[in-house]
Amino acid sequence: MPNQTKYSGASALTNAFTAIKAWLESGHSNPNLAGLPETLKNHPLMHQVWQGIDPTKVWDCHAHIIGSGDSGTSGAWATPRMDTWRHPILKIQKWFHLNGAALEANNEDTSFVKRLAHLSSEMPAGYKTMLFAFEWAHDEAGKPVKADSIFHIPNDYAAKIVAQHPQHFEWVASIHPYRADAIDAVEQAHAQGAVAMKWLASSMNIDPASPKCTKFYQKLQQLNMPIITHVGRESAVPGGNLEFNNPLKARHILDAGVRIVMAHCASDGFDKDYDNGNKVVTSFELFARMMDMPEYEGLLFGDISATTLFNHSWVLKHILQRDDWHHRLHNGTDYPLPGVFPLITSRQFQREGMLAAEHLPFLQEVRKYNPIMFDFAMKRLLRFEGKQLPTSVFETRGFFSNQTL
Repeated sequence: MPNQTKYSGASALTNAFTAIKAWLESGHSNPNLAGLPETLKNHPLMHQVWQGIDPTKVWDCHAHIIGSGDSGTSGAWATPRMDTWRHPILKIQKWFHLNGAALEANNEDTSFVKRLAHLSSEMPAGYKTMLFAFEWAHDEAGKPVKADSIFHIPNDYAAKIVAQHPQHFEWVASIHPYRADAIDAVEQAHAQGAVAMKWLASSMNIDPASPKCTKFYQKLQQLNMPIITHVGRESAVPGGNLEFNNPLKARHILDAGVRIVMAHCASDGFDKDYDNGNKVVTSFELFARMMDMPEYEGLLFGDISATTLFNHSWVLKHILQRDDWHHRLHNGTDYPLPGVFPLITSRQFQREGMLAAEHLPFLQEVRKYNPIMFDFAMKRLLRFEGKQLPTSVFETRGFFSNQTL
């Protein structure tokens, strides 16, 4: 009987996934067309979104590398849990990401780089995407724990992609501060051209407040290398101690003089307010409080990647209104998410008064061919109560290329 129950549960999940896939294939999935048509390249709105922007200064500061290691040379790895119905959320997430990035089955490593390089070639010359390496989860002794990891993208692989396509990409290292060789690894990544450090504290098992991080912060401060760290709830890479993502934990990094870019402006989730009896508040409230602290001017920044997701529009409205923050915001796509059609809809922003109706046909067509162009164009067109994002939000190169050599 237990086996029958287990089988029935698996069958139900399989049927659910089949239904989702059919729904997507009926017009809600990404068709991943190639070759942006001339009608879109020369569209008046295309000229409008790039007007006043210097493409050589536009670096997308938040993009993920997807790979399985199937090329035999990348060292990329993803948990087998993504391929079994015992972990349905991970399996469905993987399908969405594969579709969003136009990956080919059994050719994920190569098709990822090929597709993103093609999309980048359609952007104006000089535009670049910052590609994230992604560290293993580690234990308290600083040893990697593969069983607790969801995926891994080695630093060397990220650097290799950039070496192959220097006109399109920069790269961001990911190093666990508990590692015995952490300082040497930071110096090596910096020498290889890494422009920042990427953390997802909960999934990597990093407590930003731990004394184990002190020397790591000192080295980053010395090299003027910023950390791009996730804050708030994490849905795409589940597991670990979510309290490590509390924005207030990052004060230990800031107080060490290290620049932080808080990913997604903490636009999702709830955290304990350590300053007020541990009452639970939105993660964004804590981010906003820290942004308003004069001592963190010049140290604390936010990226606006994923703020266009269907359930984050309330935060985007607030961000648009806070023009006193705009010089401290950086644009990122969170690629491949702009290619995952159910997550972002321009029609929602039109209904909420943030896009004009005449923008929708242009944006919807661009997205079919080039999700990163779509992400850029939509954010450039967004307005709320007369406020919009200035060019500085998109011209991020100066922030990330300003390192000590």
